[in-house]
Amino acid sequence: MRKPKRTCYSLPTPAFDSWKDALSNPSDITIEVLETGRLEISNHLFMNLRHINAKGIKKEKITVPVYCYLIRHAEQGNFLVDAGLDDAFQENTHGSIQGPLKKLFWPLKSFQEPGQDIGSQLKEKDISVKGVFITHLHGDHIAGIRHLPKDILFVLGKGEPVYSCGLLFYNDHLDGVDTLHEIDFDTCKEFSPLGPCADIFGDGSFWAIHTPGHRKGHVSYFVNGRQGRVLITGDACDIKQGFDCAVGPGFGSYNSRQAQETLEQMIAFSKIDSGIKVYFGHEIPE
Repeated sequence: MRKPKRTCYSLPTPAFDSWKDALSNPSDITIEVLETGRLEISNHLFMNLRHINAKGIKKEKITVPVYCYLIRHAEQGNFLVDAGLDDAFQENTHGSIQGPLKKLFWPLKSFQEPGQDIGSQLKEKDISVKGVFITHLHGDHIAGIRHLPKDILFVLGKGEPVYSCGLLFYNDHLDGVDTLHEIDFDTCKEFSPLGPCADIFGDGSFWAIHTPGHRKGHVSYFVNGRQGRVLITGDACDIKQGFDCAVGPGFGSYNSRQAQETLEQMIAFSKIDSGIKVYFGHEIPE
């Protein structure tokens, strides 16, 4: 698996000093949900069933969508949050994931219909994107990068490790990508109750949020648009049940304690304004 070089992403000065001010000044930015396939997975990978708040929740298999998001900014252009599954998942439940340990590190079934990959969807919409803001480097969030131009911007959280294990478990999702641009949240202002946040375009429209726990460098995003305010949790919270019950990400998370703290911060944020919608990593509430 190719490991691109890393460089620091240059951030503008935040346009606002508090969420109260930012939410009072929404921008011309929209979000469109794109489904790129589905996963069959055990819910214990999505929720920490050992947590006290999970009492009464039974371990079971569930089928969930795999999303990415098209962000359209009136001045900055079009971007993606994540890239979903690539078209290799139409033929193989492991897609382009390789190695003898792929069943151990990818313990789920993946499905994709023809035309669901992000390349096909962008072509159908006649849309080009200027970059991808990545929540984390798990395959169901970056495999679709295989279908995108490699001379665009790819941004993620500082320290987010590539998900591989030598020749035992690897993929080609980042092949052709020369550089990953890292957001250094140590340089970012804290916005209570979330912690360090980056005002990506410097106008309060699109925010990157430091949400470690599920992965070391996990990032969530917030769209502050006139047509809607949306918190994109990524896998910091996979499904609505975890959010409603305050149960953090499950088995295999980098740091379960930290993941729980991150979830509780997002829950608190969702309550500061009744207009905030929450799009979970693998569920969009109706």
